Amino acid sequence: MSESVSESFNRLQWHDSKLRSLRILRSDDLDEVRLDVELRGVSEQELTPITVVFEDAVFFFSDLDLQGKRECSDDVSGGTCKASSELMTKLQDERLKYSPNALTGYFHFSIYLIHPGGSAQIIASGFRLEKQQ
Repeated sequence: MSESVSESFNRLQWHDSKLRSLRILRSDDLDEVRLDVELRGVSEQELTPITVVFEDAVFFFSDLDLQGKRECSDDVSGGTCKASSELMTKLQDERLKYSPNALTGYFHFSIYLIHPGGSAQIIASGFRLEKQQ
């Protein structure tokens, strides 16, 4: 299961896609992080408006430089998903030390913007893509 989540996310064409907005929403006592992006498709010129929904998000860290994002036309450098990472280990050891299995079944999703735009780090149980209306 974890390989399919990571593989599905890592197969998306993040480079030169565009991050248009970011939202955090509570739904049924769970938080979702939602990124509205224009995701690169099959051809270099094709951008598809889509919402990436990070399900059951438990941590969100960001160092977005909004001026840098604007200067670089909202361009994304890349995106990755890992079943384990240094950040997850640090969170488990420092914030969740009394709940040793708290991050079991969770993934570390990273979105990197073209420098100096910054990045967003999300720990969530999964993701889905939704067509924008």
